[in-house]
Amino acid sequence: MGGFKLGKMTLRSLFSKPATVRYPYEKRELYPAMRGHIVNDIDACILCGMCVRVCPADALVVDRKAGDWTINPYKCVQCANCVGACPKSSLSMEREATAVTSSMSTVTMHKDVPAKPAAGAARPKRALTPEQEAKAAAIRAKKAAKAAAEQAAAAEGPAE
Repeated sequence: MGGFKLGKMTLRSLFSKPATVRYPYEKRELYPAMRGHIVNDIDACILCGMCVRVCPADALVVDRKAGDWTINPYKCVQCANCVGACPKSSLSMEREATAVTSSMSTVTMHKDVPAKPAAGAARPKRALTPEQEAKAAAIRAKKAAKAAAEQAAAAEGPAE
């Protein structure tokens, strides 16, 4: 009796499709929810650093001043936290796995960031309305009168 079950299983496996693939020659079909590697659209990226804050493996580095976005693909665990945290949706997960390389290196993308004006640089001032000019003049006059009164009191000397 047990021989019939074994024969049936053997014949079925001989005439059915194999369960495995011949890997180097045949690639397995990727399923839709597969997480392969992170891709950044650097033109859409604003270099805010939200992806760095949520990355559990510390695989991302963002340098706003230099305009660099760097990922270490060998530290990345493909959790997609950074993809969900990106406010501009510049990050996405590709289905294909990270390409094999001969050396462990990081991937750096550069974005030209316009230089910000210096902190002490003068910005053009808005013109004041006549009402605002009158208020400012009244405040200046009050301050000048107060300073003059303090100087007069200091010149008289201490009161005993």
